[in-house]
Parts: sequence; structure tokens; C-alpha cells
Amino acid sequence: MAAFRGSYMHSIDHKGRISVPARFRKALSGRASATFVIVRGLETCVAIYPQDEWKRMEERLRSRSFYDETNRRFLRTMTIDSDDATLDAQGRVAIPPRLLAHARLTKEAMVNGVIDHLEIWDPAQFDEYLKSSNRTYEDMAGELLL
Repeated sequence: MAAFRGSYMHSIDHKGRISVPARFRKALSGRASATFVIVRGLETCVAIYPQDEWKRMEERLRSRSFYDETNRRFLRTMTIDSDDATLDAQGRVAIPPRLLAHARLTKEAMVNGVIDHLEIWDPAQFDEYLKSSNRTYEDMAGELLL
């Protein structure tokens, strides 16, 4: 089970590839060490799950009723542009073009560790996201950590 923490700036090349930071590659577990599932993230980011973490997510998603319209819509939206990816020899993954557009990614990106997955953000979008909340870090901590 991976544990991703921290943030790194990386460039996106003309083929839509981004490096997975070495620290994050070292955190990958056994058989899932080079395989990922790339999906539309929440807000304006791309989410990258190591294969073993994606299997856990998939189990949770499978347990939801497909007969519920909200569940269907979410599954379709999340997975329509998803892709399986493998690290290349330089430790990069290719992000599908529609996901690059969703996250407004062009040249520079933040690779953020979010415990069980990575998120790829345009730095300006991430800064805007952080500023958009009317809740403080302390408020959220008080609610979530009690």
C-alpha cells in the first residue's frame, strides 16, 4: 500500500508525459510498482492511482448500484477518459489529451501526493482552488480529525 505525501513541480512534454517523482516511485508497492490508472480527478486535476490502490477504489465503486442515476453518471464521467499507464524508462506517464484539457495542463504541473493517489494540477488552478474555500485548515481539521 502506497503512502504519497508532498508536492513537486514538473514539466509536461509535448507528448503529454509527466515524470512521477522518484520519492513517489519509491513509495509504490511490489507488483504495482510501475502500473497506474489515470482518471479524471475532482475539481480541475488528473488523478493517478497505482494499480493496487485502484483495485480498492474499483471494489468500492462496484459495490454501488448502477441502477442509481448519480452512481451511473459519476462512473461514466470518471472513467470515460481513463487509461492504464506504465512508467517509461525515464519514470514518466502519458496523460490522455482529454484529461490534459480537463485539468488545463499545458507546460508546468504540480504532482501532489494525496495519501493513496497522486493528483496532477496546473499550479495556477491549484492556487485558485486553495483560495476558493471559505473554510480554514483548522476548521476542516477540527471536523475531520475528531
